[in-house]
Amino acid sequence: MAYTYKIHHLPASDPVLLPFLAGKFASLRLSALTVSAPAFSSTFEIESIFTASQWISRLQRPLLHTFVAVSYAANTPLELQTIDAGDWIGSATLLGPFTKDIFTIPESGGPEVGEDDVESKWQMTAVYNSPLHRGKGIAKMLIQSAMEFASQEGKRKESKVRIMIHPRNVLVKKLYEGLGFVDAGNCTLAEAYVSNGDAEMLPADGGASDPEKYHVRLGIIMMRVTSAS
Repeated sequence: MAYTYKIHHLPASDPVLLPFLAGKFASLRLSALTVSAPAFSSTFEIESIFTASQWISRLQRPLLHTFVAVSYAANTPLELQTIDAGDWIGSATLLGPFTKDIFTIPESGGPEVGEDDVESKWQMTAVYNSPLHRGKGIAKMLIQSAMEFASQEGKRKESKVRIMIHPRNVLVKKLYEGLGFVDAGNCTLAEAYVSNGDAEMLPADGGASDPEKYHVRLGIIMMRVTSAS
């Protein structure tokens, strides 16, 4: 079957549509945590117990922007290619813009972070594409949509988008390299949780009881800087 694809920016401020969209997002997210578990810092065990209200609250977190890839039958008219129709087959999360103080990870070994009046700073996370639709450029569409949003909304000379990936995700690293991202240091799992907006998923002691898991600097940081057109 032939498909057409479209990227939507999820309207988290729509009180009527959001409960329905949150349900669709929950299904997609739990599927992602099952199919591509190594790509995420969270787990199916953690998120499968979230209530409907928790899924809504997570989509409404401050500075969070969710992009969803939706597939439609190839002959679907453009006006019917809405976010509440079709099949949700991928997503990406963008957080920001952040201030320099919040964005900076002092011990990452990465480049110096620019001033807030020069560049806007963003964190991208949770990029996922269903295996049934891989090889179609969906992940690139999601990433590019998020970067375009950051560039437009940042309203600065430059926009800086950062991602953090597991060192074993070689294919993911190649994907980002192909989109212009470059190595920018290393992070711990605890820093990844905080940067990705999931600080509440850390143990109560911040991971101090399991430093090998949470505080070893193995995660790969990559960044792309885009100049305003």
